[in-house]
Amino acid sequence: MTLMTEDEQRASDFIAACAKETSAYILRYADEAGLERSSFLVSVAAVLASSALAAQPENQLAAASRHIQNALGLIHCLRDEEVDAGAAPPEGFAAPRSLL
Repeated sequence: MTLMTEDEQRASDFIAACAKETSAYILRYADEAGLERSSFLVSVAAVLASSALAAQPENQLAAASRHIQNALGLIHCLRDEEVDAGAAPPEGFAAPRSLL
């Protein structure tokens, strides 16, 4: 396992804080619209990921795509741990606790 540099850790902390605040904001929109929260959050995340890829220069597209795939893999790992612990909802996707 490689350790993050101080700059990488700082960036990671900012990214996590932004994701947590943004998720709360998105979930408020879902509540106001009377929509199912986790499905709404996943839909918005998919649109944001697509937009992020579309904004990449061609020479960075593959790296950006791999980065998103790695991030999704992390979520799947967290989800698998939650399923093993009995914490995931029976209907499927569970957002990481740090985002709720």
